[in-house]
Amino acid sequence: MRVCSPHCGLEAETTSGGETYERELLTHLARLGMVCDLILARHKRVPEGVPNLIAHRLPIARGLRWPVAALVFPPFIKRVFDQTRFDLLRAHSLRYVGPAVLWARRRYRLDVPVVCHHHHLDPSRLNPIIDKRVLDASDRVITVSEFSKRQLVSSLGVDGDHVEVVANGVDERFSPGPKDEALRSRLGLGSGPVALFLGGLKPRKSLPFLLDVWRAVATARPEATLIVAGTGPLEAELRAQAERLALGRQVIFTGRVPEADKVGYYRLADLFVFPSSLEGFGLVVGEAMSCGLAVVTSDQGALPELVVDGRGGMVCPDRDLAAFTRAVLQLLDAPDLRARLGGFNRDRVEQRFRWDRAARRVLDIYDEVLADWKRGVRPR
Repeated sequence: MRVCSPHCGLEAETTSGGETYERELLTHLARLGMVCDLILARHKRVPEGVPNLIAHRLPIARGLRWPVAALVFPPFIKRVFDQTRFDLLRAHSLRYVGPAVLWARRRYRLDVPVVCHHHHLDPSRLNPIIDKRVLDASDRVITVSEFSKRQLVSSLGVDGDHVEVVANGVDERFSPGPKDEALRSRLGLGSGPVALFLGGLKPRKSLPFLLDVWRAVATARPEATLIVAGTGPLEAELRAQAERLALGRQVIFTGRVPEADKVGYYRLADLFVFPSSLEGFGLVVGEAMSCGLAVVTSDQGALPELVVDGRGGMVCPDRDLAAFTRAVLQLLDAPDLRARLGGFNRDRVEQRFRWDRAARRVLDIYDEVLADWKRGVRPR
């Protein structure tokens, strides 16, 4: 099968879960034999050494915002179709690429089905104007969790009969292993237990709330340390909040963590804390689980689909300070419990959340959609 995917990027060094998803999924699909024609800006990199990923370059040196993408991509989609006669046209998001691929198919009368991928809906007045129309006109939509599917149905009023759920994968390199003593020394950690948050420092991650939780934890367990690994728009504000709360070295901000270093941070931690209020899947939670960590998380978005409450960690009511504090203290005080929960998480990821599993299911869906298209089945 040959697939065309106009793209905003699939960089290795990214704080975007969606970009990580695209990089890993397309790499695994290519290794299964699917040929993918990527349409990318000149400076956007493609994973090296991966057969069947072919980059077609736009004559621009930077990425596209979604309103511009709808105008720029269609003629290049037509050009790639004339060169390759691809079988299927995919969009990596409803909003950013969905209008472009649908307009290209209609304007140039391309005889190909359209499949869109989706992660979650952010609040926006444009959702029913753009996202819903793309959803309705696509032959199939693949989303990453039951939560994301329910969100589409409830927020946009669609029936969801052509929305498929294929859970994200987690790379096998995320695995338990010895602690990196050089990293421990560089961060200035003591001998006490370590809790880790890793991800983008953005509003929906509920990080000001996490610092309030840690103030309560630090009062009871002053030897414990919280590592906040990552960067984002809230970093300066969070550092100032930690200073106001007099948390000192009980909270360590690392700044940006290169992709190659992430495993070392997970292995350094004794538990993972993730109070996010909205996740379509929660890749970093899956990575922490794959590394054998117990997890304390919120009951929002898709997070309860990953973390089984009481078996892989503690799922707490959103922004419930007392519940989060109790859960963190319980795990800090119980190494045997952490090990049992972490082992359950490791097995759960191995059985349910690997990229080869996800890629095989996505490829099956592409095959089904293409077969339907050839039989004359068209979008509603």
